[in-house]
Amino acid sequence: MKKFFIRGVFVILLLIASYTAFGKANKRAEGRPNIVLIMVDDMGYSDIGCYGGEIETPNLDRLAANGIRYSEFYNTSKCNTSRESLLMGRYVNRVSEHKNFSSGPTLGELAQQAGYRTLWAGKNHNSIRPPERGFDRFFGIQGGLSNFFCPARKTADGRPVPYTGTSVNEWMVHDEWVELFVPTDPEFYVTDAITDNALLWLKEYSGEDKPFFLYLAYTAPHAPLQAREQDIKKYEGRYDVGYQEIRKQRYKRAVKDGVFNPETAPFHPQKITQWDSLSPEEKELEADRMEVYAAMIDRVDQNVGRVLSELEVRGELDNTLILFMSDNGANGSRGDEYKDYYTPTGNEQLGGMFSWEFLGKNWAMVANSPLGYYKKTSHEGGVCSPMIAYWPEGIPLKNGWVHEPAHLVDIMSTLLDLTDLRYPSEFNGEPAKPNEGISLLPSFRGEPLAVRKHKIGNDYKFGKMIRDGKWKLVQYKELGWELYDMEKDRTETRDLAEQMPEKVAAMKQAFSMWEQNCKAGL
Repeated sequence: MKKFFIRGVFVILLLIASYTAFGKANKRAEGRPNIVLIMVDDMGYSDIGCYGGEIETPNLDRLAANGIRYSEFYNTSKCNTSRESLLMGRYVNRVSEHKNFSSGPTLGELAQQAGYRTLWAGKNHNSIRPPERGFDRFFGIQGGLSNFFCPARKTADGRPVPYTGTSVNEWMVHDEWVELFVPTDPEFYVTDAITDNALLWLKEYSGEDKPFFLYLAYTAPHAPLQAREQDIKKYEGRYDVGYQEIRKQRYKRAVKDGVFNPETAPFHPQKITQWDSLSPEEKELEADRMEVYAAMIDRVDQNVGRVLSELEVRGELDNTLILFMSDNGANGSRGDEYKDYYTPTGNEQLGGMFSWEFLGKNWAMVANSPLGYYKKTSHEGGVCSPMIAYWPEGIPLKNGWVHEPAHLVDIMSTLLDLTDLRYPSEFNGEPAKPNEGISLLPSFRGEPLAVRKHKIGNDYKFGKMIRDGKWKLVQYKELGWELYDMEKDRTETRDLAEQMPEKVAAMKQAFSMWEQNCKAGL
């Protein structure tokens, strides 16, 4: 009798423990989702497999196949302004850059208010300090770029590395700010380190009964072109066929996969240098550059896979909203300014710690194909990037597409909608500038997005633009304004400005109003 009693008590305790564990898991499953926001740096529209690219990105392709993709997701055509726009939910132009942070809450502050553990690993490139603006933990760089193998301007053994630009080189490492981050690990690589820290945090907070908001801001594939040797080897010889052939292959795959309809998105006639006009030495160098660039994106995908694996092991992947995007299109710069600050040793291997190469205009236009132009312009190749949304419990669509225009400012509106938060009318005792986006949640359900109160616009460096429904008005440098019907001409090949001067005038007025709205309250 005593034996049966003890066994019965054991069974009851086991049931209680099982019920408690199930209850916690079920509470997490039925509650608000975890959020993983992934932003890469200077990646082209067609670089990843699910947008037509030949670069091996099985993990991102998996997210797309089991979620939705956006064909017209806009940014600000530049790293720092895009990141500010994302964090603050407002449009940013060349005169409002860095000046909006005092007039409203960040994504992190709102996520904290909603009960999330907030984590940020990677690039900042703005004036705020993440731990002071809503993020519980931060690992990464305050500035815009660094050497991928050694973020400081010297190595652990004292050897100098190439000039790293004029941006701030300060890092936060192990919760402390350091002016020069010199890793002692000979296997250090920034992309991996960003994920390493994120995974450590996820393990540290795994026992919490609250969801997490993780912002992974990878610096790849931003210059300098530096990648692990084993990743570069995967792409040896792949780009020997040259710019034109790779671009044609990408377009063919994109059309086959439904990314573009050739009737409404014809191949943009980019002015790319003819591959056969290059010398053998030039061809080899150009192909090598693209191999390293591809390897950098490949490594990002591998790290996305590491995050997915961790979430699967924890049983939390199905109730995690994952958003993947780029801050702008591929970069057309060559970046030779480092030569004024660094004396080559003659032993530099392209892609290694001691090389400092940029992608350049030709490959950038291939990376953004079939869209036109590149970073810092307001044509589609500069201001439009891939965006993937994955959330098994919240997005019933599989391998779906959203063809309505969306923007970085919409991420904050989506967070507000997801958590039933209200955007505050005041911030730090002052009137808050309004959130200017719309929620993307309807598109998760296959429904149309709401009508925008604030038009999508852009003004940075070489380009200006305003988007109003199907119409887009755009300007390159100081040339004339161009008008496109984006429903019939997604790739901006047929300028209608001369045929529709009244429409141009109306949209120029709308652009002026957009500019004024960006300046308001500064």
